[in-house]
This record gives sequence, structure tokens and C-alpha cells, in this order.
Amino acid sequence: MRAIVHETGVLGLYSGLSAALLRQGTYTMTRFAVYDLAKAKLASEGRPPTGAQLAAATLLSGVAGGVVGNPAEILNVRMQNDQALPAHRRRNYRNAAHGLVVMLRSEGVRALAIGLAPSLVRATLATASQFVSYDLLKARLLRAGYPDSVSVHFAASFAAGLVATTVCSPADVIKSRVMASLRRSGSARRVPGMWQTARDIWRAEGLHAFFKGWVPAYMRLCPQLVITFVIYEKLRKV
Repeated sequence: MRAIVHETGVLGLYSGLSAALLRQGTYTMTRFAVYDLAKAKLASEGRPPTGAQLAAATLLSGVAGGVVGNPAEILNVRMQNDQALPAHRRRNYRNAAHGLVVMLRSEGVRALAIGLAPSLVRATLATASQFVSYDLLKARLLRAGYPDSVSVHFAASFAAGLVATTVCSPADVIKSRVMASLRRSGSARRVPGMWQTARDIWRAEGLHAFFKGWVPAYMRLCPQLVITFVIYEKLRKV
């Protein structure tokens, strides 16, 4: 963080903000909508959903969110990674809309699906670790006698953040490396696949490399989950 501020100023901390907002507006909203709909459809009347039904709802919402949010995910990774690249290799997207136009013009429509496999894996893991762990932890707190209040929602989402960050870290590392290594227009270099990238990381850096960036990932995800789930619970009661 100190290095970013030193090199690019305070605004450098917000590189890729427009892409991040686009990602939340597509990926996160799709997951929430599909998860709730699938859970309601799969559950028996008057009974809470079973573990298998929650798993099915998780799979459906993760796949839907991954597909819808993949273009914004690519833009987000590229814009945040730009500062770490030499000047001649930077893409210099001004914002998400500009980046999307440039990407389509230079790489074609197929570029929107690059990195989709690790993105789907990550989306499914994220949905399972966030939603299911939140639902289970919240249910346990309610059974223990705590009222259905903001404090319960805060505690459940805080714990869900720990679970989700740990579960998603390997998929996050693989996805980010695949998307950040996309070829530039006119290059003959192939885009590495998910399993090839995972093998390369394992051989060159070892197991710990799959958890690089855990702390900043948790610092980003935990407040986001707390705010999201607290607002989500309020809206459900309206």
C-alpha cells in the first residue's frame, strides 16, 4: 500500500474502481438473485432447505454469477495489474467502459470469455463459502437464543469472510494470473489454461503461493460481506 501511494499517489489505491463497481453490479447481484430464487424453488414448503438443496442453489448461482460477471472481472484484474507492468506493456484503460470497448476492438468477442473456467470455479467456491457458511452460522446463533438482529448478521458475515477468503484464495490466484497474462493484440502467445497455470505455480513457487495476498483479500472481502449481508437482511424484511 505504501509503495502504491508513493508511486501513483492516493488515487492509485482506487485503480480499477469503475471495473470493480461494474463487477459488483453484475456478478454479486446475479449471485444473490439466483441463490435466493433457487433456494426457494428447491426447498420443500414449510421446511428449511437441506444441505443438498443449498449445494444445488450454490452451484446454480455461482455459475450464473461467473458467466455474467466475467467481462467485468477481466477489466478489474487488468486495470489493477496495470501499475505493476512496464510502461510499454500497460493497457491504460481510462475506465471500465473504455476498457470494454478497447478489449472488444483489439481482441474480439472471445476475449470476454477468457479465464472463464477459473472464474466459474472461483464464483462457485465464493458462493458456497459465503452464502452457505453465513446461513449456517446465522442459524446456529439463532438456535442458541440470540435475536435476529444486526449483531447476529454482523457476526455471521464476519466469520463467513474468514471462510470465503481461505477457500477462494487458490482460485483467486489462478484466475488473476490467467487474466493478467492475456496476450496483447497481434501477439502469438497463447493464453495459459487454468490447470497449466496451477501446475506452473505449484512447481515454481509451492503451496504457499496459492495463498498470496490473503490479508489484503480479507481486508477487502470482510467489510464488503458485512455491509452486503446487513443491507440484504434489512431489504428482506421490507
